[in-house]
Amino acid sequence: MKTAGMCALETPLPVEDLEGLLKQSLGPAFKIKHVTWKYLTDPGENFGSLILAVTVSVTENSSLNTLNIVVKLPPTSAYLLDLFNSSLTFEKELCFYRDIVPVLMDLHKSALHEQELNNFAPRFFGGRLGLKNSKEFDSQAAIILENLTSSSYSVQDRIMGLDIGHVKFAVKELAKLHAMVICLKIKRRDFFENTVLPALKPPANETAKKCVMDMIQKAYADIKNLEEAKPYLESIEKTLHCTDDESTKFDQQKELWATLVHNDFWVNNMMFCYDSSGHVSGMKIVDFQLCIYDYGVQDLIFFLISSSKKEIIDNNLDEVIDLYYDSFVNFLNKLGVDTKQYTRNKFLELLNKCAPTKFPQCIMMVQVIQASRISSSEIKNMDNKEKLLQRETNNIGNQKLLHIVETFAKRKWLLK
Repeated sequence: MKTAGMCALETPLPVEDLEGLLKQSLGPAFKIKHVTWKYLTDPGENFGSLILAVTVSVTENSSLNTLNIVVKLPPTSAYLLDLFNSSLTFEKELCFYRDIVPVLMDLHKSALHEQELNNFAPRFFGGRLGLKNSKEFDSQAAIILENLTSSSYSVQDRIMGLDIGHVKFAVKELAKLHAMVICLKIKRRDFFENTVLPALKPPANETAKKCVMDMIQKAYADIKNLEEAKPYLESIEKTLHCTDDESTKFDQQKELWATLVHNDFWVNNMMFCYDSSGHVSGMKIVDFQLCIYDYGVQDLIFFLISSSKKEIIDNNLDEVIDLYYDSFVNFLNKLGVDTKQYTRNKFLELLNKCAPTKFPQCIMMVQVIQASRISSSEIKNMDNKEKLLQRETNNIGNQKLLHIVETFAKRKWLLK
């Protein structure tokens, strides 16, 4: 859903039966008259899918209308198809937009005044896992969403990070999403167990796990070369081996906090719109293919460390953590959920116990967030992890790694 300044292409649209896909939401009484398209994302901004911006001229009841949509397709590289476990992740995301979002919004509508309603996700127009069999994955798997850029939504700069206004807005929206899913779990238990939980199946396969470990080790090697990081290396080593121990496994009490975790909630996966004064007035969350069932603080920690400007992490971290908690509890109350057990002390305890488990993801993603762009042909021919990881480390990335280490140490999130 990220914009790219690329010209519309004259080559045929690489999506078969687009009309059939759109009829899933628009009904049978329209016909496509003309289609233009371009790549929506710059090369190197998205590896897990091919994303197209498509403008469709349609006739419906004798009137001509224009539809601006985004079509999400699987990557063309066999290695990337395996790395992102595309057959599963497309199924997960399709289920999320098609089946889960409408139910979440119904809960939302039943609890709030009309002026408070806000759909956190882009509109879904249609989708399939495959062309010949809509339930069997193939290269024509597709998810069609509204093109948010045509409604004046945009992505912030991933390297610069978000300022305090954007961070606070995103934190409140994240808290609302986590609260909505907890409400759904309580009030629509059968739907949650039969539809939501299967869509939150962990997507990582052995190829992905190996690649992630290699990226973590590459980041750690860069850290070891930083003189200022030397005092922390022993604690870093212990923290990197931290997994879901007894402190983070679910029990009956902690099950209260478990929800849909986006699992990739950073700058590139959110889009903002603004009022006439330039203040943030709306936000949409995109890319739900990696969602899992876990603690919402997992998203919060990763987002704040990966996507906030340095001065916010240094000066405002406790403020925005409190904002998340307050927004989470307030929204649960609006949804009619008893919040007596969702105490601030239990929330902070959970946050501090989960934080060490997010350290590997935080340092690993520096390589993605600070990466230079690459060409379309490089992505198409990306057939192994060495090509994915061959980007050079830069000074900005090293400074970000050091800042992450120092932040985790300061907050006692590195293990002793």
